[in-house]
Amino acid sequence: MDRESIQTVADLRMAVGYLGEKSQNDWWSSSFLAPQAKTYLSPIYPRTVALAQYRGVTEAALLVHDEFIGIGKNYHLFRLPEAVEHAAADYVQAQDEDHYPKMLDSQESALSVLQRLAGGNGSQADGPVAVGQYADSNLGEMLQEAAGYYLAAFQSGAKCYPFMREAA
Repeated sequence: MDRESIQTVADLRMAVGYLGEKSQNDWWSSSFLAPQAKTYLSPIYPRTVALAQYRGVTEAALLVHDEFIGIGKNYHLFRLPEAVEHAAADYVQAQDEDHYPKMLDSQESALSVLQRLAGGNGSQADGPVAVGQYADSNLGEMLQEAAGYYLAAFQSGAKCYPFMREAA
């Protein structure tokens, strides 16, 4: 699994996490990426606020995705193999503390992140949608397709949950 795919996982999680929060599109009821979140997280996590935000929004989104997709033989953006999970968290921790706040300062900026990660393409779907069978070698392609589904969903007001089937 390459560094670019890990960066894509982290950036896509943060953009979708931000857009799905209560104050944006209300897919989940968290506010970990809201501007005021640093105020209540920094006393508890003074050196790892960005990682706390990442883990918090990931967990909130994971619960909603699991509800619609199910748990078992499927992966999705917020539930990936353990090695990918650790590598993505390490990537987030290594970023400058202003990296994600600059990237996610508005809905428009978060949508432009999705646009970039989707390669400019968005596919419309409602509810769970399969984007392929999981493999480290094609994770980047599946993430690009998932980004397109998320982009179209946020632009249209639909709710879409892209997932990957576990290899047999």
